[in-house]
Amino acid sequence: MKSSWFENAKWYALVSGLAAVLALLAALQYESSKQVSHATTEQMLANLEGTLMNLRRALESELTPLCRDLQQSEIEPRENSVSDYARGFERWQRAAAHPGLASEVYIWQPVSSHSPGFFRLNSQTHEFELAEWPLNLTRLHQRLQEMMPKESDPRFYPPGHVAPHGKSARNHKTTSEFDPSHRGEASLHRAPEPATSDWMIDESIPVLVHPAMQPDRAPNFAWVLVTLNLDLLRNHLFPELVQNYFGAQDRRTYDVAIVEANVNTRSIIYSSGPGFGENAGVASDAALNFFGPPVPAVGRKHTATQASLVPFPGQHDPEPFKIEPILYEPGDQGWEIIAQHRQGSVEAAVSSLFHRNLAFNFAVLLVLAVTMGMISLNSRRARRLAQLQMDFVASVSHELRTPLTGIVSAAQNISDGIIDDKSRMMRYGNVILSQAQQLTELIEQILLFSATEKDRHRYHLQPAFVEELIDASLSNASALIRSTGVTVERQVQPNLPPVMVDFKAFSQCLQNLIANAVKYGGKRHWVGIRASMEESDQHEKEILIAVTDRGIGIGSEDLKHVFEPFFRSPVATSAQIHGSGLGLPLAKTIAEAMGGRLTIESVPEQGSTFTVHLPVGNHSEGTDGIDRSSRV
Repeated sequence: MKSSWFENAKWYALVSGLAAVLALLAALQYESSKQVSHATTEQMLANLEGTLMNLRRALESELTPLCRDLQQSEIEPRENSVSDYARGFERWQRAAAHPGLASEVYIWQPVSSHSPGFFRLNSQTHEFELAEWPLNLTRLHQRLQEMMPKESDPRFYPPGHVAPHGKSARNHKTTSEFDPSHRGEASLHRAPEPATSDWMIDESIPVLVHPAMQPDRAPNFAWVLVTLNLDLLRNHLFPELVQNYFGAQDRRTYDVAIVEANVNTRSIIYSSGPGFGENAGVASDAALNFFGPPVPAVGRKHTATQASLVPFPGQHDPEPFKIEPILYEPGDQGWEIIAQHRQGSVEAAVSSLFHRNLAFNFAVLLVLAVTMGMISLNSRRARRLAQLQMDFVASVSHELRTPLTGIVSAAQNISDGIIDDKSRMMRYGNVILSQAQQLTELIEQILLFSATEKDRHRYHLQPAFVEELIDASLSNASALIRSTGVTVERQVQPNLPPVMVDFKAFSQCLQNLIANAVKYGGKRHWVGIRASMEESDQHEKEILIAVTDRGIGIGSEDLKHVFEPFFRSPVATSAQIHGSGLGLPLAKTIAEAMGGRLTIESVPEQGSTFTVHLPVGNHSEGTDGIDRSSRV
């Protein structure tokens, strides 16, 4: 008992330890997955912001050749600077990948001693002609007038020319007085220095604006305006750039939109998905201005930083021109590019992946736990089976030794000549015969059990009457019944229909139940056999053959084991009741092979009842000469 308790304690300790380890692994896996998800989110957002920045710089790289070619007249001035702008534009068109990107080119000379006015480049003659300000440039015209430097500014005059206030234009280094991103704050405007890199854009049109210098002219200040083809941007250039940086439409992870976000209006310049970008209240995963400082729009979740940039095409080319936006109202944002993951957000996509990976990892841990549990359970069962087998060997050895001792003793007396008369010789012969029959029955039972376990025993089912089956079983067990002095009470309901069984095998089944009742019947020495027909729980008729004893009974903890091979209850072992542990398992196997079942009811110290349930059906097939067989 102490050893059994110790073994159970070790087994429960092992199971508890494994459960604790698995729980710890699950907690560590959860925390690790959370950290990986957080890092993945940050990395995806950084990559997304870098990609948006690269797309922005790619557009700047598209506009840089146009700006550079138009400025050649300022870098290498000729006799007529206006004509140089026309030649620069023509040079750009010949080399440009999208020559239709610039639809119109204008030059405005607000004050000039030679040819003041507003000029438009004729695409047919490639010459500038005097023109009127287009209606769509009216607001820009007003803004450029506000941004004009004062007449006293030395930059109005050629190098060396003395300004009205006596300062040389060559030596003048004062700051300008206007700001291209004017937001309505009067007296705070600051003008950019009219260097060759100063380019601005009015995104509402859109039109590029450049404060140009005209050497050897007095005054020498002018504006260069280049109207961009919005349809080409929307239908060709933006889709190409988005595809280059975000992939094809059907394989794209993000929706991308370019919107013009001002105080009172919001319009979609380009969108990669239907309706994306229209709702200003939906926060995107990343957003930044297309021109000016790469700061995202107000209310966005993340900001693009220099640390998030990744290499972009043409990174070894000259640095693209920086183009500043011209804004009109406080709160105007101009063009901004926004991106959002197609699952709603980067966080949602990573969360979905996190839960999917977590479920997979927990499933693996669950399989591991089940596997470990099965290994532990099988190990426990294997130890128990080994113990049962050892008990079986001991029981069989005892069962074999008893009849062999009687046979050897009787044979020895006969051999020694002690038996001298015929009657005693016959008595000794009967002893030898009965003991040999007991050995034969034991060996046959073992062989039958082995055959049924290996699924190699065949049964030939034929109609048989219940009363004949009971009589045959009692006849086979008569020697055991007489030797123990057991009283058998037999009750068979009249006119029971026949059942389909293998007569010999089913007789063996009942014989095992009778022998079990005799051995465990206790001091009352009574066995009852009752046969009747009743209705089952499935409302089908069945024959019930019950074998009852009034012996030691079986405890509830042992009831679930009585049909296991080699099992013998501790009560039977302590009472020194010998047996092989195969009788009941073999009886159950035979009953089930006949289409029936074997049930048990037992109360300790009051006795047990084993009942065979056999179905009642049409038995005409059993008499037509057809061999009905069943394999166990």
